[in-house]
Amino acid sequence: MRVDALRLPGGGLLGITHAPGRRGGDLAADLAAIRAWGATDLLTLQEPAELPPGMAAAVAVAGLAWHRMPIPDMQPPGTAALAAWSGIAPLLRATWTAEGRVVVHCAAGLGRNGTFAACLLRQSGLEAAAAIAAVRAARPGAIETPEQEAFIRAGGFG
Repeated sequence: MRVDALRLPGGGLLGITHAPGRRGGDLAADLAAIRAWGATDLLTLQEPAELPPGMAAAVAVAGLAWHRMPIPDMQPPGTAALAAWSGIAPLLRATWTAEGRVVVHCAAGLGRNGTFAACLLRQSGLEAAAAIAAVRAARPGAIETPEQEAFIRAGGFG
C-alpha cells in the first residue's frame, strides 16, 4: 500500500492513500502498513456502502483511531460531511500539532482525499491555487472534478 505524505503547517503529516483492502487486497495487511507508516488515526471519506465487511473490527485490531466523514464519490463535501468534520477536526488537529500522522482515504485515493487535503491547506492560510498545487505534487491526479476544485476555491471548510 502506497501512502503519499503531505506535510501540514504545524509539523504533522497527512498520509493520502486508496481504500484499505481495495480491489481484493488484504484489508488487515493494508491497515498494518498504514500503522507501520506511523499513523495513529485513519479518516475514511467513503460512504458506508463502499466499506468492506469487517472494516471497523479490522481498524480496531490495527490499533488506529477511526474517524468517518462520508462524502459521495466524485463530489465535494456536503452538509453532513461538514458537520462530521466539526467534530473530528479538534481531534486530528491535536495529532498534527504534536507532529503526528493521520492517514485519509477514499476509494481510489484521489478525488475526495485531494479535496480534503487542499481544504486543510486552505484553512492554514494557503491560497486555493497553491493548496491544489501542493496536494497534486504530493498525490498526482488528486482533486478529480470541477465541483471539487470549485469547493476548494470557495474556501473549503471555511
